[in-house]
Amino acid sequence: MHVTEDGIDAKFWLWPDVVVAYNDGFSARTLRELTEVITNRRAEIANVWNEFFGEGD
Repeated sequence: MHVTEDGIDAKFWLWPDVVVAYNDGFSARTLRELTEVITNRRAEIANVWNEFFGEGD
């Protein structure tokens, strides 16, 4: 999953655990906060992804 804001971005892997794949500008605190939000909403994110791309049927 990609997160962008004001010209900076980060990529997170969702599985098997939520981890930062790369970071281009977010602070460590923001990365921790993003990781927590993504972890808490991982199932929802995966469902939306699968609906959009037609996977998981």
